[in-house]
Amino acid sequence: MHAIARQLRESRKGAHSVKYQAFTLIELLVVIAIIAILASLLLPTLVGAKERARRVNCKNSQRHFIMAVHMFGDDNEQHVPSGAANPPFGALDDHLPIISNDTSNAIVQYLRSDRMVYCPSFGDFFRGSGAVQLEAFGYGYVMGYNYHGGHTNTPWSTVLGSTAQWVSPQRLTDPSSLVLISDMNDWSRADHRSFAPHGKNGPALSGSDASNQTTTSVRSSAEIGAAGGNVGLLDGSVSWKKIQQMSIYCGSQQWGDSGCIAMW
Repeated sequence: MHAIARQLRESRKGAHSVKYQAFTLIELLVVIAIIAILASLLLPTLVGAKERARRVNCKNSQRHFIMAVHMFGDDNEQHVPSGAANPPFGALDDHLPIISNDTSNAIVQYLRSDRMVYCPSFGDFFRGSGAVQLEAFGYGYVMGYNYHGGHTNTPWSTVLGSTAQWVSPQRLTDPSSLVLISDMNDWSRADHRSFAPHGKNGPALSGSDASNQTTTSVRSSAEIGAAGGNVGLLDGSVSWKKIQQMSIYCGSQQWGDSGCIAMW
């Protein structure tokens, strides 16, 4: 009994002699620094993954758009929807990103949704203030893509010393390699707007402004950070094209260097 009691007293004494140590301030700062470094390494990966998802969604939207054009053509003697603007501008003052009310209604009828006529990177901008600003001029609807079908008098003139010209498909029986739709890597000197839907880590935005409008000299899509864009052909295929591989084209029939300029 005495031995047991002695062991209990010794065990209590040992328990009271245990010392507890807390982290020092330096140790805490080191841990916080390590966490910050790991977060800084992980964040670009997460942002890049989000942009890659946008590009896939954008490609799917373009495929659905081309499918709608084909369904329209099957119902209209193989003609693609017109690229002309609303009257009185019509087919002599058309722009790649703008479609008429009639064309918009026809495409949406086959798509069953207007979401497919906007790049996911800044669709909300065009469904809101961005579309209203340009619709007020009476031309039609800004798609958020470049629609290359049903434009007259192509190839249009060249711009900025570029020799690149394009031909607008008029019927589904035209050469299948003709471009039908492309991402809106566009800019305009006249109204100081520049669009870049797909940068390295997302669209180029001035706040919530997808047009990046300025009061100074306008910059090209490449200059504001465009990494490239999806390009859809008349045959239904859609592929990603890097900005370095793109050419510069005239994007409006009448306005030349001061109007819409586009890359694809």
